Amino acid sequence: MMKDIPQNEVKSMGVWDYFTPEQQEKLKKRMEQFSQEELMKMRTESNEVLSKLITGFEEGIPPENTEIIRLAKLLAESQAVFNNEDPEIEKAVERFHLENPTKKDHGMDLKIYQYIEKAKSYSSKTSS
Repeated sequence: MMKDIPQNEVKSMGVWDYFTPEQQEKLKKRMEQFSQEELMKMRTESNEVLSKLITGFEEGIPPENTEIIRLAKLLAESQAVFNNEDPEIEKAVERFHLENPTKKDHGMDLKIYQYIEKAKSYSSKTSS
């Protein structure tokens, strides 16, 4: 478990290290289902959405803004392609951000992660 790893080592770890070996294998198998071109296209599209979300955060646009909610939903949908909305994978990503609040994963630090998660929560309220 993570608590057995000295704190200075945890700080140098990336989000991938927070996944169990089983989760890593599951994610690898999902990625292998796509060609390099498909993966690059999905990454580019995901990065564009994430960039707009980061800009929204930096500009102080509230997470309940309809455009931010729409973008957060798009990002969640692209993430679901890989993680199948597995709650344990989601928890591992969240744990990474909570334990490394200033370290960025795909441009997201803890504050941006929480902003996007809040917008996603509005998405699930408005899509019901």
